[in-house]
Amino acid sequence: MTTVDLGLAFEHQGTNGAWLMRTILTVASLLVLVGEPAWAQGIYPFGPPASRHYQYFVPPAPSNRQIPSKAANVQIPKPENTAIGEEYAKGDIVIVNHERSLYFVEESGRAIRYPVAIGKLDDQWEGVETITAKRENPRWFPSEDIQWEMGVSAMVPPGPQNPLGPRALYLGDTLYRIHGTNRPNSIGGEVSHGCFRMYNPHIIELYEKVQIGANVHVLP
Repeated sequence: MTTVDLGLAFEHQGTNGAWLMRTILTVASLLVLVGEPAWAQGIYPFGPPASRHYQYFVPPAPSNRQIPSKAANVQIPKPENTAIGEEYAKGDIVIVNHERSLYFVEESGRAIRYPVAIGKLDDQWEGVETITAKRENPRWFPSEDIQWEMGVSAMVPPGPQNPLGPRALYLGDTLYRIHGTNRPNSIGGEVSHGCFRMYNPHIIELYEKVQIGANVHVLP
């Protein structure tokens, strides 16, 4: 018997039948709203998409969100002239993670040493890359998770609030860079997502020395 036939049968039974019919139709409607229709299961086998949840990461809990500290006035040390292994060529960069040091090789066996900040423990890496690009006053395009973590926009323009500082050297086809900073008090720490931070006067000096194609050796 169809729904129409059922409705006509109840109408012939008078007022009580009509009331019962309305009750059945109301309950049926609620079940359709609460339950997921069969056609939707075919389109969304893992459940319908929730609105505003098309994200590439899970935002950290507010308690885990990083609150950037204000930049402190720090005394910037002078770069040091020092010896280095003769296996490195003139113009190479050597970064030693455990020393928090970057060496620019000026000639065989001699280098200039600069202090740096390195990656957090899970973001540290080692290997050899090359300088593929140099940027003055670079813009910064942080990933979505870093936007949430640091409370920044999708694009940070050049200026005092830009974490890349006044210069950036790009490593290979990675997202890693050697760059300046708006947090000079972080130099010497394990603080980044794999980049190497330098004091701004130091990165400006290094920027003028480094050539595109130079090798960057990152050691543990």
